[in-house]
Amino acid sequence: MPKPGPVKIAIVNGDFESEKPGLFGNPEGWISVQHAGAVSYSFKLDTAEKHGGERSVRIDNVGPEPYGSIYQKIAALPFQRKTVRMSAWLRTRGVTGNALAPGAVLTLQALRSGALVAFNHSPDQAQTGDTEWTRHVIELSIPAEADGLELGAMLPGPGQVWLDDVELFVLPK
Repeated sequence: MPKPGPVKIAIVNGDFESEKPGLFGNPEGWISVQHAGAVSYSFKLDTAEKHGGERSVRIDNVGPEPYGSIYQKIAALPFQRKTVRMSAWLRTRGVTGNALAPGAVLTLQALRSGALVAFNHSPDQAQTGDTEWTRHVIELSIPAEADGLELGAMLPGPGQVWLDDVELFVLPK
């Protein structure tokens, strides 16, 4: 009998095709954050640069703060003690990275009551400079105490990054 494969986990608007507004003007299902201080990152749907479909989301550095990130949060209870795999497509323009991260990256974070208990910010896959669409895949083992899971992308420092076609899977044991 063949070994079962990965099982897709439902996320909201992973392809950024929804035009419904999300919280605080973000794309539906997504939350944007930046380091403290003056507005230094903008987050917009982009119809000119997309991997699949009609749109992607773009993060632009517009100020001095060290990072901007867009993420989606889901419950981690069904995935405790399991490994999840995120795949997504990134494209960059003028990305240099900084001391926080060497370039634009995917992020997976497991949380307990809002506190970080495990993470993978894919530093080995960081994109810098000007790049075409590139598929990235990262994995994270979810600790037994995790109650939340955040998946997304981060732009550290100058440049622009586009994110599209985000998928999440739970891997078989």
